Amino acid sequence: MLKALKRYGIVLAAWAPFFVVWMLLAMSYARMSLRSALFTSAISMGTATVLGMGVWYLCKRLPWPLRPSLRFYLAHITLAWVYAIAWTSLIYLGEALRQGESIFRQYWHSATFGWQLLTGVWIYGLFAGVSYATQIRDRLHEKELAEQRAEALANAARLDALRARLNPHFLFNALHTLAALVKFRPETAEEAIERLGDMLRYTLKEDGRDLVEFSDEFEFTRQYLAFEQLRYEGRLGVQIVVEPECRNFDVPPFSIQTLAENAVRHAISVRPEGGSICISGKCHNDRMQVSVKDDGPGEMTEGHTSHQIGLRSLRERLVNSFGDEASFTTHAGEDGFEARLEVPVNPERLYKSPGEPG
Repeated sequence: MLKALKRYGIVLAAWAPFFVVWMLLAMSYARMSLRSALFTSAISMGTATVLGMGVWYLCKRLPWPLRPSLRFYLAHITLAWVYAIAWTSLIYLGEALRQGESIFRQYWHSATFGWQLLTGVWIYGLFAGVSYATQIRDRLHEKELAEQRAEALANAARLDALRARLNPHFLFNALHTLAALVKFRPETAEEAIERLGDMLRYTLKEDGRDLVEFSDEFEFTRQYLAFEQLRYEGRLGVQIVVEPECRNFDVPPFSIQTLAENAVRHAISVRPEGGSICISGKCHNDRMQVSVKDDGPGEMTEGHTSHQIGLRSLRERLVNSFGDEASFTTHAGEDGFEARLEVPVNPERLYKSPGEPG
């Protein structure tokens, strides 16, 4: 009800300038008094508005054809003259009641009957044009919303597909590490199984969410690196420097762990002497920058497309969750390979009590 009243109010407000112009014309050219001009303008514009609402809904029943249609144009030409005759008749009826005369006398003695009909046709065209313009705008808006929904569904499906490939990839590598421990170091296999259980609990908790708290992802990454240290022992050195303010940020699940796993596979496993990984988290101007750097050979070797899946998935998930506000860059140099991501703060946790993650 309120929407309908609001819509009618907008229509009346739109016709207010026409009412004023019609009243001024009546006073200037017909030499009417202010009272007569007000009455005539109210009758003319009021009946035009009431009939125009019918034109508005009639145009909805006769949508604009996709191709030129003679039947469509003939229908509107006929309806325009019907509108003009009805509008003119209502005006003359109002004048007849005001002056106490017969409506037929108004018809026969009117010097502007023809112009009145043409004006009615023009007003019909104005209503019809606005109606069809509104219909086209609504159609374009609905089409745009449909395209956005389709794009969102496509992005979600693509990310789900990447996530479905990423999680088994992580599990495969973990089982590969566990198999190596059982074969060569069975005394540490039990501890490795316990750590793997802790990590699997995180993967179940993730449950397809787009974002998780940084502290959860950070702890999962520490568990993963501790798991890998059981295998590589002294060959894998880990250094972690994370500011407490990082608790206010969210990141995609498996984001930091993916970067750490990528560093282990490319900087540690390929070298007999092993290497080290440095994870740092810094906050500045309500943004967090996380860097995972290794001291390996720098450039990735061939045949590691599986690890590229993780990096590509991370880049797409960052864009999907943060848009242009997030960034992901990699740099390969003589001193190793560095992957760096940057995300904006989560305002909902800005004022929580401080506590260092992990």
